[in-house]
Amino acid sequence: MIKLRWILGAITFPFLFFSCDIINPAEDIPCVIKIDTVLVKVTKVDQGSASHNMSCVKITVGGTTLGFFELPTMAPCLKTGSQSLYIEPSFRLNGIAASREVYPFFKPYTGTSKFDLIPGETITITPTTTYEEKAKFIWLEDFEDAGVSFRYATYSDTTWITQNDTVKDGRYSGAIYLDSTNRYFEAYSGTDFERPNVNSEALLEFDYFSTVRFELGVYTYDNDVATWNSLMIVRPCDHWNRIYVDIHTLMEDDDVDFDIYRPGIRTAWDSTGAARQSVLMDNLKLIHF
Repeated sequence: MIKLRWILGAITFPFLFFSCDIINPAEDIPCVIKIDTVLVKVTKVDQGSASHNMSCVKITVGGTTLGFFELPTMAPCLKTGSQSLYIEPSFRLNGIAASREVYPFFKPYTGTSKFDLIPGETITITPTTTYEEKAKFIWLEDFEDAGVSFRYATYSDTTWITQNDTVKDGRYSGAIYLDSTNRYFEAYSGTDFERPNVNSEALLEFDYFSTVRFELGVYTYDNDVATWNSLMIVRPCDHWNRIYVDIHTLMEDDDVDFDIYRPGIRTAWDSTGAARQSVLMDNLKLIHF
């Protein structure tokens, strides 16, 4: 009996050491991809400002997509060694935090060669991008000229004011000032834009700084009849922010019949707010493929 117990113990004792590896197998050590921001380079005058709000990136390593990461990020990656990187600048569509999309008009960043990803180490990358060659900038308004490319509704009792007290880029930005006397504002593009192809991406984007909410929409024209299509309400923001508004969805709506359109903005004095309210805007662009 004593001998049998000794044999069982001899078998069990080394098994305990091996079982530790079975219960807790060795884990791969990831590397970390550190990205703080995205840099944008404008290559043509007709592309406007380099202002952007790429709040996140979509990362693909060696053909495997890791997902979207909010900037700045420290993204863990189990793929190590010499790897290709594919980083796509991304944004919040219509200002919605949960609606993260790859920005369609920027080129993905791939670097000039493969990257050496070392387990346990951090590699810092600053993706640099430019606009896609096929992107069409059909409307630019940076408020740098004497006049602006807007028309006003007949009821609008205030207009854009070009000012340099608060500016995002350049020398000037546009301002809407509202008070108990100047209560209403509505302006829309001074140019008719043709309806793009159904499958064409189309974004209206701009920087803004506001103390009152405002409405963005599009006038569509069918047989000279204008119809206002509200797209979204933008809440006040106490710092410069860039927003991207989806016009592409409107183009796909079979219930909206039109040949040409004009984007516009509406706002009104809020009697429950401050005596003087404002909306500042800069670097407006309307882009599609």
